[in-house]
Amino acid sequence: MKRNFIRALLAVALAGLLSSGCGRADPPNELHLVPEEQDKIVINLFTSIESSETSSASLYRDLIADYNAQSGDVEIRVSGLSTADGYNEALKNRLDNGKDVDLFIVNADTVKALNAKGYFYDLSDQPVFQELNDSAMQQAIVKGTAYCLPTKMTAYGLYVNEGLLREYGLEPPEDAEEFLYCCQVLKENGITPIGINRWYAMTVFAMARGLYPIYQAENTDEIIQGLNDGSIKISEYMLEGFRFFKELVDNGYYGDNLTVEGVDAIRANTTDWEGFRDGKIAFTVFPAGKEEDIEREVPDMDFIQQGIPALPDGTVSLPSIGTRICVNAKGAHVAESLEVLEYLTTHKKNELNKGASSILPVFKYEEFDLDPRLQALYDDACSPGQIPIEDMSLSFDYWGTIRTLCLDIIGGATPEEAAASYDRIQLEAVAAAGAQ
Repeated sequence: MKRNFIRALLAVALAGLLSSGCGRADPPNELHLVPEEQDKIVINLFTSIESSETSSASLYRDLIADYNAQSGDVEIRVSGLSTADGYNEALKNRLDNGKDVDLFIVNADTVKALNAKGYFYDLSDQPVFQELNDSAMQQAIVKGTAYCLPTKMTAYGLYVNEGLLREYGLEPPEDAEEFLYCCQVLKENGITPIGINRWYAMTVFAMARGLYPIYQAENTDEIIQGLNDGSIKISEYMLEGFRFFKELVDNGYYGDNLTVEGVDAIRANTTDWEGFRDGKIAFTVFPAGKEEDIEREVPDMDFIQQGIPALPDGTVSLPSIGTRICVNAKGAHVAESLEVLEYLTTHKKNELNKGASSILPVFKYEEFDLDPRLQALYDDACSPGQIPIEDMSLSFDYWGTIRTLCLDIIGGATPEEAAASYDRIQLEAVAAAGAQ
Protein backbone atom coordinates (compact mmCIF):
# COMPACT_ATOMS: atom_id res chain seq x y z
CA MET A 1 0.00 0.00 0.00
CA LYS A 2 2.78 2.40 0.95
CA ARG A 3 4.73 1.71 -2.25
CA ASN A 4 1.61 2.30 -4.36
CA PHE A 5 1.10 5.66 -2.63
CA ILE A 6 4.68 6.74 -3.31
CA ARG A 7 4.37 5.72 -6.98
CA ALA A 8 1.15 7.70 -7.28
CA LEU A 9 2.87 10.81 -5.98
CA LEU A 10 5.76 10.31 -8.39
CA ALA A 11 3.29 10.16 -11.26
CA VAL A 12 2.17 13.69 -10.41
CA ALA A 13 5.64 15.05 -9.78
CA LEU A 14 7.29 13.75 -12.90
CA ALA A 15 4.81 15.29 -15.30
CA GLY A 16 7.01 18.37 -14.90
CA LEU A 17 10.03 16.62 -16.37
CA LEU A 18 8.56 17.08 -19.86
CA SER A 19 7.65 20.74 -19.62
CA SER A 20 9.06 22.63 -22.60
CA GLY A 21 10.21 25.70 -20.99
CA CYS A 22 7.46 27.82 -19.46
CA GLY A 23 3.86 28.59 -18.89
CA ARG A 24 1.68 25.49 -19.13
CA ALA A 25 -1.29 24.96 -16.80
CA ASP A 26 -0.31 23.46 -13.47
CA PRO A 27 -1.28 22.93 -9.83
CA PRO A 28 -0.72 25.95 -7.57
CA ASN A 29 1.08 24.27 -4.68
CA GLU A 30 4.60 23.01 -4.20
CA LEU A 31 5.03 19.26 -3.97
CA HIS A 32 7.40 17.41 -1.63
CA LEU A 33 8.02 13.68 -1.42
CA VAL A 34 9.53 12.14 1.70
CA PRO A 35 11.85 9.18 1.07
CA GLU A 36 10.76 5.82 2.35
CA GLU A 37 13.99 5.18 4.25
CA GLN A 38 15.71 8.03 6.09
CA ASP A 39 19.08 6.22 6.45
CA LYS A 40 19.84 6.34 2.72
CA ILE A 41 21.71 9.09 0.87
CA VAL A 42 18.95 11.23 -0.56
CA ILE A 43 19.38 12.73 -4.03
CA ASN A 44 16.97 15.64 -4.26
CA LEU A 45 15.52 16.19 -7.73
CA PHE A 46 13.80 19.57 -8.01
CA THR A 47 11.55 19.90 -11.05
CA SER A 48 8.88 22.08 -12.54
CA ILE A 49 5.51 20.39 -12.10
CA GLU A 50 3.18 20.87 -15.03
CA SER A 51 -0.24 19.49 -15.86
CA SER A 52 0.31 17.06 -18.72
CA GLU A 53 1.61 13.57 -18.21
CA THR A 54 2.85 11.78 -21.30
CA SER A 55 4.28 8.37 -22.05
CA SER A 56 7.78 9.75 -21.53
CA ALA A 57 6.84 11.01 -18.06
CA SER A 58 5.60 7.52 -17.30
CA LEU A 59 8.97 6.13 -18.33
CA TYR A 60 10.73 8.53 -15.96
CA ARG A 61 8.42 7.56 -13.14
CA ASP A 62 9.14 3.90 -13.70
CA LEU A 63 12.88 4.52 -13.96
CA ILE A 64 12.95 6.36 -10.63
CA ALA A 65 10.83 3.69 -8.96
CA ASP A 66 13.10 0.99 -10.37
CA TYR A 67 16.21 2.83 -9.24
CA ASN A 68 14.90 3.30 -5.72
CA ALA A 69 13.90 -0.36 -5.55
CA GLN A 70 17.32 -1.68 -6.54
CA SER A 71 19.63 0.93 -5.00
CA GLY A 72 21.15 -0.11 -1.70
CA ASP A 73 22.24 3.23 -0.28
CA VAL A 74 20.90 6.00 -2.54
CA GLU A 75 17.31 7.12 -2.98
CA ILE A 76 15.81 9.79 -5.23
CA ARG A 77 13.48 12.33 -3.65
CA VAL A 78 11.33 14.46 -5.99
CA SER A 79 9.92 17.87 -5.17
CA GLY A 80 8.65 20.62 -7.40
CA LEU A 81 6.65 23.70 -8.17
CA SER A 82 4.88 24.89 -11.27
CA THR A 83 6.61 27.37 -13.56
CA ALA A 84 3.71 29.82 -13.37
CA ASP A 85 3.77 29.62 -9.56
CA GLY A 86 7.41 30.66 -9.36
CA TYR A 87 9.55 27.61 -10.13
CA ASN A 88 12.41 29.64 -11.59
CA GLU A 89 12.71 31.84 -8.50
CA ALA A 90 12.32 28.87 -6.15
CA LEU A 91 15.11 27.01 -7.95
CA LYS A 92 17.38 30.05 -7.74
CA ASN A 93 16.66 30.44 -4.02
CA ARG A 94 17.30 26.79 -3.29
CA LEU A 95 20.58 26.83 -5.15
CA ASP A 96 21.66 30.09 -3.50
CA ASN A 97 20.79 28.71 -0.06
CA GLY A 98 22.31 25.28 -0.69
CA LYS A 99 18.96 23.69 0.06
CA ASP A 100 17.75 20.31 -1.21
CA VAL A 101 18.95 20.42 -4.82
CA ASP A 102 21.23 17.76 -6.26
CA LEU A 103 19.57 17.26 -9.64
CA PHE A 104 17.29 19.86 -11.17
CA ILE A 105 15.32 20.77 -14.26
CA VAL A 106 16.14 24.19 -15.70
CA ASN A 107 14.02 26.36 -17.98
CA ALA A 108 15.74 28.00 -20.93
CA ASP A 109 15.35 31.57 -19.72
CA THR A 110 17.33 30.98 -16.49
CA VAL A 111 20.29 29.01 -17.88
CA LYS A 112 22.63 31.98 -18.36
CA ALA A 113 21.99 33.47 -14.93
CA LEU A 114 22.55 30.14 -13.15
CA ASN A 115 25.65 29.42 -15.21
CA ALA A 116 27.13 32.78 -14.17
CA LYS A 117 26.90 31.55 -10.56
CA GLY A 118 28.62 28.26 -11.32
CA TYR A 119 25.70 25.96 -10.55
CA PHE A 120 26.09 23.64 -13.55
CA TYR A 121 28.36 20.61 -13.28
CA ASP A 122 30.03 20.06 -16.67
CA LEU A 123 28.48 16.87 -18.08
CA SER A 124 30.61 16.62 -21.23
CA ASP A 125 32.29 13.45 -19.95
CA GLN A 126 28.99 11.66 -19.42
CA PRO A 127 28.53 8.75 -21.88
CA VAL A 128 25.11 9.97 -22.99
CA PHE A 129 26.45 13.41 -23.86
CA GLN A 130 28.78 11.88 -26.44
CA GLU A 131 25.79 10.17 -28.06
CA LEU A 132 23.78 13.36 -28.59
CA ASN A 133 23.22 14.50 -32.14
CA ASP A 134 24.63 17.87 -33.21
CA SER A 135 21.43 19.84 -32.62
CA ALA A 136 20.88 18.53 -29.10
CA MET A 137 24.55 18.95 -28.19
CA GLN A 138 24.63 22.55 -29.41
CA GLN A 139 21.68 23.54 -27.24
CA ALA A 140 23.09 21.68 -24.21
CA ILE A 141 26.21 23.88 -23.99
CA VAL A 142 26.47 27.34 -22.45
CA LYS A 143 29.82 29.16 -22.54
CA GLY A 144 31.71 25.91 -22.99
CA THR A 145 29.92 24.03 -20.20
CA ALA A 146 27.72 21.04 -20.96
CA TYR A 147 25.06 22.17 -18.51
CA CYS A 148 22.40 19.51 -19.13
CA LEU A 149 21.67 16.14 -20.68
CA PRO A 150 18.64 16.48 -22.99
CA THR A 151 16.23 13.58 -23.08
CA LYS A 152 13.70 15.19 -25.40
CA MET A 153 13.92 17.58 -28.32
CA THR A 154 10.84 19.40 -29.53
CA ALA A 155 9.97 22.48 -31.57
CA TYR A 156 7.48 25.29 -31.13
CA GLY A 157 5.12 25.70 -34.05
CA LEU A 158 1.58 26.57 -35.03
CA TYR A 159 -1.28 24.12 -34.63
CA VAL A 160 -3.81 24.74 -37.39
CA ASN A 161 -7.46 23.64 -37.41
CA GLU A 162 -7.68 22.81 -41.11
CA GLY A 163 -11.37 21.97 -40.90
CA LEU A 164 -12.21 25.40 -39.51
CA LEU A 165 -10.12 27.11 -42.20
CA ARG A 166 -11.93 25.20 -44.95
CA GLU A 167 -15.28 26.49 -43.72
CA TYR A 168 -14.13 29.94 -44.84
CA GLY A 169 -12.29 28.89 -48.00
CA LEU A 170 -8.85 29.11 -46.39
CA GLU A 171 -5.76 26.91 -46.36
CA PRO A 172 -2.86 26.66 -43.88
CA PRO A 173 -0.78 29.84 -44.37
CA GLU A 174 2.71 29.52 -45.83
CA ASP A 175 3.98 33.03 -45.10
CA ALA A 176 3.11 36.20 -43.19
CA GLU A 177 0.86 37.65 -45.90
CA GLU A 178 -1.24 34.49 -46.09
CA PHE A 179 -1.38 34.26 -42.31
CA LEU A 180 -2.61 37.83 -41.91
CA TYR A 181 -5.21 37.24 -44.63
CA CYS A 182 -6.47 34.13 -42.83
CA CYS A 183 -6.70 36.10 -39.59
CA GLN A 184 -8.60 38.91 -41.32
CA VAL A 185 -11.17 36.57 -42.89
CA LEU A 186 -11.69 34.69 -39.64
CA LYS A 187 -12.06 37.90 -37.64
CA GLU A 188 -14.61 39.27 -40.12
CA ASN A 189 -16.63 36.10 -39.60
CA GLY A 190 -16.65 36.34 -35.83
CA ILE A 191 -13.81 33.86 -35.19
CA THR A 192 -10.89 34.79 -32.92
CA PRO A 193 -7.95 33.65 -35.05
CA ILE A 194 -5.19 33.01 -32.46
CA GLY A 195 -5.24 31.63 -28.93
CA ILE A 196 -3.51 33.88 -26.39
CA ASN A 197 -1.52 32.93 -23.30
CA ARG A 198 0.97 34.63 -21.02
CA TRP A 199 4.06 33.33 -22.75
CA TYR A 200 4.76 31.67 -26.05
CA ALA A 201 1.56 32.67 -27.86
CA MET A 202 3.06 36.16 -27.87
CA THR A 203 6.78 35.48 -27.81
CA VAL A 204 6.97 33.01 -30.67
CA PHE A 205 5.45 35.35 -33.26
CA ALA A 206 7.66 38.28 -32.27
CA MET A 207 10.77 36.10 -32.19
CA ALA A 208 10.01 34.43 -35.51
CA ARG A 209 9.59 37.71 -37.37
CA GLY A 210 12.40 39.52 -35.57
CA LEU A 211 15.16 36.94 -35.26
CA TYR A 212 14.90 34.91 -38.46
CA PRO A 213 17.30 37.22 -40.39
CA ILE A 214 20.01 36.42 -37.84
CA TYR A 215 19.73 32.66 -38.16
CA GLN A 216 19.14 32.59 -41.91
CA ALA A 217 22.08 34.86 -42.68
CA GLU A 218 25.33 33.55 -44.14
CA ASN A 219 27.28 35.36 -41.40
CA THR A 220 25.27 34.32 -38.33
CA ASP A 221 28.40 33.91 -36.18
CA GLU A 222 29.53 37.47 -36.98
CA ILE A 223 26.10 38.85 -36.10
CA ILE A 224 26.10 36.97 -32.79
CA GLN A 225 29.56 38.37 -32.02
CA GLY A 226 28.34 41.89 -32.78
CA LEU A 227 25.31 41.42 -30.55
CA ASN A 228 27.56 40.14 -27.77
CA ASP A 229 29.96 43.08 -27.92
CA GLY A 230 27.22 45.66 -28.48
CA SER A 231 28.39 46.80 -31.90
CA ILE A 232 25.10 45.49 -33.33
CA LYS A 233 21.91 46.47 -31.55
CA ILE A 234 19.21 43.86 -31.06
CA SER A 235 16.65 46.47 -32.09
CA GLU A 236 17.95 46.21 -35.66
CA TYR A 237 16.18 42.85 -35.73
CA MET A 238 13.50 42.85 -33.06
CA LEU A 239 11.83 46.10 -34.12
CA GLU A 240 10.20 44.19 -36.98
CA GLY A 241 9.20 41.43 -34.59
CA PHE A 242 7.51 43.88 -32.24
CA ARG A 243 5.75 45.57 -35.17
CA PHE A 244 4.40 42.23 -36.35
CA PHE A 245 3.16 41.37 -32.87
CA LYS A 246 1.51 44.79 -32.49
CA GLU A 247 -0.32 44.28 -35.79
CA LEU A 248 -1.78 41.03 -34.43
CA VAL A 249 -2.86 42.80 -31.24
CA ASP A 250 -4.25 45.95 -32.89
CA ASN A 251 -6.37 43.97 -35.33
CA GLY A 252 -7.90 41.89 -32.57
CA TYR A 253 -6.46 38.65 -33.87
CA TYR A 254 -5.84 37.50 -30.28
CA GLY A 255 -9.22 38.85 -29.22
CA ASP A 256 -10.46 42.30 -28.29
CA ASN A 257 -9.76 44.55 -25.30
CA LEU A 258 -6.60 42.80 -24.12
CA THR A 259 -5.00 44.05 -20.92
CA VAL A 260 -1.59 43.33 -19.44
CA GLU A 261 -3.12 41.94 -16.27
CA GLY A 262 -5.60 39.81 -18.15
CA VAL A 263 -3.09 38.29 -20.56
CA ASP A 264 -0.45 37.74 -17.88
CA ALA A 265 -3.00 35.70 -15.94
CA ILE A 266 -3.68 33.28 -18.82
CA ARG A 267 -1.51 30.26 -18.26
CA ALA A 268 -0.57 28.27 -21.31
CA ASN A 269 -2.62 25.16 -21.99
CA THR A 270 -5.77 26.66 -20.49
CA THR A 271 -8.11 28.86 -22.51
CA ASP A 272 -5.77 28.80 -25.52
CA TRP A 273 -6.11 25.02 -25.68
CA GLU A 274 -9.81 25.03 -24.84
CA GLY A 275 -10.60 27.47 -27.63
CA PHE A 276 -8.67 25.41 -30.16
CA ARG A 277 -10.15 22.13 -28.92
CA ASP A 278 -13.70 23.52 -29.12
CA GLY A 279 -13.24 24.93 -32.63
CA LYS A 280 -13.51 28.55 -31.48
CA ILE A 281 -10.02 29.56 -32.63
CA ALA A 282 -8.10 28.41 -35.70
CA PHE A 283 -4.47 28.80 -34.61
CA THR A 284 -2.64 28.04 -31.39
CA VAL A 285 1.05 27.89 -30.51
CA PHE A 286 2.45 24.88 -28.66
CA PRO A 287 5.58 22.80 -28.67
CA ALA A 288 5.06 19.56 -30.56
CA GLY A 289 3.21 17.02 -28.47
CA LYS A 290 -0.26 18.54 -28.27
CA GLU A 291 -1.50 16.07 -30.87
CA GLU A 292 -1.79 13.50 -28.08
CA ASP A 293 -4.40 15.65 -26.32
CA ILE A 294 -6.19 16.33 -29.61
CA GLU A 295 -6.35 12.61 -30.34
CA ARG A 296 -7.82 11.92 -26.92
CA GLU A 297 -10.29 14.82 -26.63
CA VAL A 298 -11.25 15.67 -30.25
CA PRO A 299 -10.20 12.67 -32.34
CA ASP A 300 -12.15 13.88 -35.39
CA MET A 301 -10.31 17.21 -35.65
CA ASP A 302 -8.55 17.76 -38.96
CA PHE A 303 -5.33 19.56 -38.02
CA ILE A 304 -1.65 19.97 -38.73
CA GLN A 305 1.27 21.54 -36.95
CA GLN A 306 3.52 23.74 -39.04
CA GLY A 307 6.20 26.38 -38.67
CA ILE A 308 5.32 29.92 -37.64
CA PRO A 309 4.09 31.85 -40.74
CA ALA A 310 5.63 35.17 -39.75
CA LEU A 311 8.27 35.44 -42.48
CA PRO A 312 7.72 37.40 -45.70
CA ASP A 313 8.51 34.29 -47.72
CA GLY A 314 7.98 31.28 -45.50
CA THR A 315 7.68 29.70 -42.08
CA VAL A 316 10.18 28.98 -39.32
CA SER A 317 10.25 26.74 -36.26
CA LEU A 318 11.78 27.24 -32.83
CA PRO A 319 13.57 24.02 -31.80
CA SER A 320 14.09 23.46 -28.11
CA ILE A 321 15.39 20.98 -25.61
CA GLY A 322 12.25 19.71 -23.96
CA THR A 323 13.83 18.50 -20.71
CA ARG A 324 17.07 19.92 -19.30
CA ILE A 325 18.32 17.67 -16.50
CA CYS A 326 21.26 19.19 -14.62
CA VAL A 327 23.61 18.38 -11.74
CA ASN A 328 24.22 20.99 -9.04
CA ALA A 329 27.99 21.53 -9.10
CA LYS A 330 27.79 22.87 -5.53
CA GLY A 331 25.57 20.10 -4.22
CA ALA A 332 26.42 17.80 -1.32
CA HIS A 333 26.28 14.57 -3.36
CA VAL A 334 27.77 15.28 -6.78
CA ALA A 335 29.19 11.77 -7.31
CA GLU A 336 25.91 10.08 -6.40
CA SER A 337 23.97 12.58 -8.50
CA LEU A 338 26.08 11.72 -11.53
CA GLU A 339 25.35 8.05 -10.93
CA VAL A 340 21.60 8.73 -10.78
CA LEU A 341 21.76 10.93 -13.87
CA GLU A 342 23.59 8.27 -15.83
CA TYR A 343 20.97 5.71 -14.86
CA LEU A 344 18.06 7.95 -15.89
CA THR A 345 19.56 8.98 -19.21
CA THR A 346 21.11 5.74 -20.41
CA HIS A 347 18.72 3.06 -19.17
CA LYS A 348 16.26 2.39 -21.97
CA LYS A 349 17.29 5.68 -23.63
CA ASN A 350 15.83 4.68 -26.98
CA GLU A 351 12.39 4.39 -25.41
CA LEU A 352 12.66 7.87 -23.88
CA ASN A 353 12.09 9.51 -27.25
CA LYS A 354 9.42 7.36 -28.87
CA GLY A 355 6.43 9.12 -27.35
CA ALA A 356 4.18 11.43 -29.37
CA SER A 357 5.46 14.38 -27.36
CA SER A 358 8.79 14.54 -29.19
CA ILE A 359 9.25 15.75 -32.74
CA LEU A 360 13.03 15.60 -33.06
CA PRO A 361 15.48 12.83 -32.22
CA VAL A 362 18.04 13.46 -29.48
CA PHE A 363 20.65 10.78 -30.11
CA LYS A 364 22.73 9.83 -33.12
CA TYR A 365 21.27 6.98 -35.17
CA GLU A 366 18.09 6.98 -33.11
CA GLU A 367 15.00 5.19 -34.39
CA PHE A 368 12.28 7.77 -34.65
CA ASP A 369 8.57 7.69 -35.46
CA LEU A 370 6.98 10.87 -36.83
CA ASP A 371 3.30 11.75 -36.76
CA PRO A 372 2.52 12.71 -40.38
CA ARG A 373 0.38 15.62 -39.17
CA LEU A 374 3.60 17.19 -37.88
CA GLN A 375 5.48 16.76 -41.16
CA ALA A 376 5.42 20.47 -42.05
CA LEU A 377 6.91 21.43 -38.68
CA TYR A 378 9.45 18.63 -38.89
CA ASP A 379 10.57 19.79 -42.34
CA ASP A 380 11.19 23.28 -40.95
CA ALA A 381 12.87 22.05 -37.79
CA CYS A 382 15.32 19.92 -39.76
CA SER A 383 16.22 22.74 -42.17
CA PRO A 384 19.00 25.31 -41.66
CA GLY A 385 18.14 28.72 -40.27
CA GLN A 386 15.77 27.77 -37.45
CA ILE A 387 15.58 29.90 -34.30
CA PRO A 388 16.67 28.20 -31.05
CA ILE A 389 14.24 28.86 -28.24
CA GLU A 390 17.17 30.41 -26.38
CA ASP A 391 20.57 30.96 -27.97
CA MET A 392 23.09 30.00 -25.30
CA SER A 393 25.90 31.71 -27.22
CA LEU A 394 24.31 35.14 -26.68
CA SER A 395 25.27 37.15 -23.59
CA PHE A 396 21.64 38.19 -23.07
CA ASP A 397 18.38 36.28 -23.23
CA TYR A 398 15.37 36.65 -25.47
CA TRP A 399 12.81 34.01 -24.44
CA GLY A 400 11.85 35.78 -21.21
CA THR A 401 12.72 39.35 -22.20
CA ILE A 402 10.60 39.35 -25.35
CA ARG A 403 7.64 38.05 -23.35
CA THR A 404 7.90 41.04 -21.02
CA LEU A 405 8.26 43.50 -23.88
CA CYS A 406 5.24 42.01 -25.67
CA LEU A 407 3.22 42.62 -22.51
CA ASP A 408 4.48 46.22 -22.57
CA ILE A 409 3.10 46.57 -26.10
CA ILE A 410 -0.28 45.26 -24.96
CA GLY A 411 -0.06 47.91 -22.26
CA GLY A 412 0.45 50.68 -24.79
CA ALA A 413 4.18 50.77 -25.55
CA THR A 414 5.10 51.29 -29.19
CA PRO A 415 7.30 48.78 -31.04
CA GLU A 416 9.99 51.46 -31.12
CA GLU A 417 9.83 51.86 -27.35
CA ALA A 418 9.97 48.10 -26.84
CA ALA A 419 12.99 47.86 -29.16
CA ALA A 420 14.76 50.69 -27.33
CA SER A 421 14.13 48.94 -24.01
CA TYR A 422 15.63 45.79 -25.45
CA ASP A 423 18.74 47.71 -26.52
CA ARG A 424 19.20 48.88 -22.93
CA ILE A 425 18.79 45.35 -21.61
CA GLN A 426 21.29 44.09 -24.18
CA LEU A 427 23.91 46.71 -23.32
CA GLU A 428 23.51 46.06 -19.58
CA ALA A 429 24.16 42.36 -20.22
CA VAL A 430 27.16 43.14 -22.43
CA ALA A 431 28.62 45.35 -19.71
CA ALA A 432 28.01 42.71 -17.04
CA ALA A 433 29.66 40.03 -19.19
CA GLY A 434 32.68 42.27 -19.73
CA ALA A 435 33.04 42.83 -16.00
CA GLN A 436 33.26 39.12 -15.21
